[in-house]
Amino acid sequence: MSKKIIILAVILALGITAWFVFNPFKEPTFITIRDIEIEKMEGNIASIKAIAVFNNPNNLDATLLNTELKVYSNSAYIGNVSQTGLSEIKARSDFDIPLHFQVDLLKLGYSQSLAGLVENALNKEKVLPIKFDGYCRIKTLGAVHKIPVEFEDKLKFE
Repeated sequence: MSKKIIILAVILALGITAWFVFNPFKEPTFITIRDIEIEKMEGNIASIKAIAVFNNPNNLDATLLNTELKVYSNSAYIGNVSQTGLSEIKARSDFDIPLHFQVDLLKLGYSQSLAGLVENALNKEKVLPIKFDGYCRIKTLGAVHKIPVEFEDKLKFE
């Protein structure tokens, strides 16, 4: 009976090892940030929402631990995203992470050049450059992976 258990354990160990050799773990990757828009404005403070898109290329589910991003406009720091909600991530799929942050519009205005301020004053639709820089932490099989995020786009509002 004990020989059968030992043989079964060896076969199981070999099977798991073979699975990891032929199906190596790939770190999830950042794809893009989309749908950046102002949700509401109260005085000089704008609440902005966006969606970060990542890809989990593995056959295993993962867990989102936290997201830490700094937000810049023309190299001037204007806000940050700090979210710690746990979320399940399905295997072999793209997944969305909703982002929420607040920006002081006066600080955002100071980050623009004189030419940019004049152009935005003359146009009905305001367009400001925005850059996200930071990371997202994802846990798979007990290992935590820090995925870098760097993305530039434009924030449009009226």
